[in-house]
Amino acid sequence: MKPAPRTYRQIVQWGFFLFILYLGFQLWRFAVSYGLDGSAPASAHPPHPDGVEGFLPIGALTSLKYWLVTGHIHPAHPAAMFIFIGAIAVSVVFRKSFCGWICPIGLISGWLRQPWKRFFRRELSLPFWFDYPLRSLKYIVLLFFFWVIVINMDRAVLSGFLGSDYWKVADIKMLMFFTDISALALDVIIILAVLSMFLKGFWCRYLCPYGALLGLLSLVSPFGIRRDKDRCVGCGRCARECPASLPVDKKERIFSPECTSCQRCASVCPEGAVSYGTRHKIFALSGPGLAAGILGVFLCVYLLALATGHWHSGVSQADLMRLVPVSGSLEHP
Repeated sequence: MKPAPRTYRQIVQWGFFLFILYLGFQLWRFAVSYGLDGSAPASAHPPHPDGVEGFLPIGALTSLKYWLVTGHIHPAHPAAMFIFIGAIAVSVVFRKSFCGWICPIGLISGWLRQPWKRFFRRELSLPFWFDYPLRSLKYIVLLFFFWVIVINMDRAVLSGFLGSDYWKVADIKMLMFFTDISALALDVIIILAVLSMFLKGFWCRYLCPYGALLGLLSLVSPFGIRRDKDRCVGCGRCARECPASLPVDKKERIFSPECTSCQRCASVCPEGAVSYGTRHKIFALSGPGLAAGILGVFLCVYLLALATGHWHSGVSQADLMRLVPVSGSLEHP
């Protein structure tokens, strides 16, 4: 018996999740070696774990605009921009698959939901009149960042931000968010976690501007979920399993910015009526094919950044020695 599509997705998700934990540990070692914990900076330092910049999407968007405006890639944290480009690329080609296959929030949301599902054996959902406008929140947040960065930031402002002390140690400040978390931030995380226990993908569905952007861009993707109405027995399992609560059992093709290509619907279909492929049924992708495609796109973007010398952080050791010990006091420019 062949593994279900969701098995391959879980392998990819777990692989990225464990790699993120590894990068986080390496960033902590790196920051401590420069005196983040109040100790004297060490004489030798572990290498900067390039890739943690994936958690700096706002700075990545700023870097991308700077590149488009100036024709030059800013040397401070260039990996952020390339990871951002990679997320866009896989979502444009494979319909928002970054959210369904790579982002750790989706994996964590799934964990949080399991106790509720096992105990109550049913999903809660908000009524349409409340759910639909609530989903617009993430697009409003996205519009705010688009207005601030894409519309309002000119060349001088872009250069000022990317050359600021704040951006030079933005990855360290991100680390401190978790290692020295405030009471307010912890309360917000707890509230989101509780809401995610009984409302499928609460953060992703209603609040994530990153997912909103990728969802809109994914509308041009040639791939998507299809349902063969002749093979469908109308059991509705596909719709119940969908993390975005899409009506897979009612449509022949899902054309929605909420679809993350997770293939959960295809995994639970008893008759194989639900599949993932191109719009005109020219080409279909199973779990291993989609996994290979996603990893291949990301690998190409990484190799391009590496080959052009735009992957490793260009923040100097002198700046790190000066800024890391005081990074907690640095304010956004």
